[in-house]
Amino acid sequence: MKRIAIMVIIAILIGIVSTAFAQDATVTPVPSPTLSLSDLATQVAANAADARRSAEDARTYAADAQSQAQNQLALSNNLLGLFQSVTQSIFAIFTIAGPALAIAAGIFGFNRLNAAQKELTEARVRFEKEIQAKQDELTTVRKEMEESSEKQRQNTANANLALSLLTLGERQYRSQDFQGALNTYRRALELDPNSLITHYRLGYVYVQSGNLEQAQYHLNRALEIEKDFAPALAALGYVYRRIGEKMQPGIDRDQILNHAEDFLLQGLRSSDKLVDDDNESWWGSLGGLYRRRGQIDQAIAAYERASQVTPKSSYAFSNLALLYLQKENKEKMLKTYVRVEQLAYGEVQADVDNYWAYADLLTARLALKKTDEAEPVLASVLEIAPKDSPYVFESLLDTLTRLKKALGEEDSDHLEPFINQIQARVDLQKVSEVTQK
Repeated sequence: MKRIAIMVIIAILIGIVSTAFAQDATVTPVPSPTLSLSDLATQVAANAADARRSAEDARTYAADAQSQAQNQLALSNNLLGLFQSVTQSIFAIFTIAGPALAIAAGIFGFNRLNAAQKELTEARVRFEKEIQAKQDELTTVRKEMEESSEKQRQNTANANLALSLLTLGERQYRSQDFQGALNTYRRALELDPNSLITHYRLGYVYVQSGNLEQAQYHLNRALEIEKDFAPALAALGYVYRRIGEKMQPGIDRDQILNHAEDFLLQGLRSSDKLVDDDNESWWGSLGGLYRRRGQIDQAIAAYERASQVTPKSSYAFSNLALLYLQKENKEKMLKTYVRVEQLAYGEVQADVDNYWAYADLLTARLALKKTDEAEPVLASVLEIAPKDSPYVFESLLDTLTRLKKALGEEDSDHLEPFINQIQARVDLQKVSEVTQK
């Protein structure tokens, strides 16, 4: 519609310009020269004819002009009508479209408002979610801190209780209650699973109980916690020594005994005054290893080191006495057994449950041929021997058999009754173990 209005206006302007040019096209008269009368008459007649033709032309032109004027007027009227029609259409369109546009504008504004409100609502929801997430995170952190604090308090309480159980277990072990000590230490380990000392104590008691597999496990666990823990190194060496003692001679046995030597030396290298849970020097265990290998001089050197570490213990001196006899130094052997008797007697007076001190006292009195004084000692040995240790009598029987061999048949007859009684207890213990299995 806009294009039609513009075309109409251009057509009107073209018509106005054409009319103006037509009105400006007039004839300018030309002056004639002076003529004769006849010529003048002729001229007048000609002019009159021309005037008539001009008049006719003027009438024709006037008619044409009137016709053009009427056409232009009609065209103007048509254009005016068209313009009025366009104007009226435009007003009509605006009249109709105005409210529609207003409605559309209202709808657009309403939609924008709704969109803004929706965005605001979504932003508030996101903000609330973020706030809630932060609150949940803080709650989780607070809960974790509380749980960690509670767990730490519980761990501390468990560790303290485990320490008190270690003291109880040690008392049970020293009173020869090996099974009671094992139960106590296992309970302590439940409270504090990564306790270095508890694993070591369990391993040590398992050794004395003859359960070498469990002993090896707990001592290795102790070394996983602290790889250079000297008591566990030495105790593991003793376990390997005990394993090797049960094996037949050969390469495998030699290899196990080599492991035993290596671990014992590692522990002693850390501290040459290292002692076990029976307060005996680990040099003595190394001396026993060398003796079983037939390395007598090295065994004597190791036991002498042990006697220097624990000079009030009869253990090292009792083993030295037999080694001196193997070196055919009977005089030094007897002199050493005198000292063993003195030390062992003092130990049993201080601790009436000290089985190993009683065993050394019995050996010393039999070596010195104090048979009458040896009989009550044997009774004490049989009475207080740890019931949970399968090898204590075997160890004593091995010692008395070696003594008998060292003294010779003529000087060892008095040993036979004692050896027989101990052998009977060993046999009884083996039957009991088979029955229990």
